Amino acid sequence: MAIECAVIAAMFAVMSIVFFRKKRSFWGWATLPLILVPLTEFVFDMLLVSAIQLSIGPYGRIIAILVAVAVSCAWIGFVSGGMKNKKRRITYIGIANVFNVLLAAILIYNILMIEI
Repeated sequence: MAIECAVIAAMFAVMSIVFFRKKRSFWGWATLPLILVPLTEFVFDMLLVSAIQLSIGPYGRIIAILVAVAVSCAWIGFVSGGMKNKKRRITYIGIANVFNVLLAAILIYNILMIEI
């Protein structure tokens, strides 16, 4: 799943760069928290385990993903404070957090099925 997560993170990074270049810096900052969970999986799976041959157990990777979800959710809450429209804020928080939690659940399920 490391390659898939790298593609997801790259897509969000490109979206964020486009927002920044189009002078929509708020939406650029609002897109950045969505990069954290897939980037964490990519770093732990591809870089640390495969490239550097570091021995990280499945539970270490799961804890890293859960920490990334927590940080991303807090970051989403912080960024949403700049939204003036309450409906837009609730929608952004809901969709972004559902994305993070579902992606983390899929990644954790995949780690447990492969490793155990």
